[in-house]
Amino acid sequence: MRPWVPLLTGSACYAAALLWAALELPPDGVPMHVDAAGTPTRLGTRADFLGLGAFVGTLMVLVGAGTCLLAARGPLTALNVPHKEYWTHPQRVARLRSMLVHDMGWTFGVLLAFLAVVPVSAVHATRVQPPRLPAGPVWTAVGLLVAGLAIWCVWLTRYRYRPS
Repeated sequence: MRPWVPLLTGSACYAAALLWAALELPPDGVPMHVDAAGTPTRLGTRADFLGLGAFVGTLMVLVGAGTCLLAARGPLTALNVPHKEYWTHPQRVARLRSMLVHDMGWTFGVLLAFLAVVPVSAVHATRVQPPRLPAGPVWTAVGLLVAGLAIWCVWLTRYRYRPS
């Protein structure tokens, strides 16, 4: 699979969720900030929510693409990898860059797909009285993301970038 596919797929998931939210959110009373229990602490307009969502999504796509480009073409001194002496040997640089671009594409793709939870949760919060996020499912999604990223990072460090 090409390294850009996961990044583009995650971007498409987030964009689809944001577009769906644009159709479903009311003009006013959209949760802009919530506490840990899911209770809105600040409400805004649909335009505010969508503008902020578009900004965050665009920023994440640019950071993800920039990270992939840095891994593919940037100076090796800017890269931090385990066993740097081994991987920066001229015979292994192409493989290192390929692995890094693949891993960054997947990492940012998963993060962008996860961000789709935000507009979906905001729509849910506007449909219940009193308005509140589904705290259990949101915290479950956050916990799965954090656990998954931790396992992914340990696997990358201990196995994927281990000298062969």
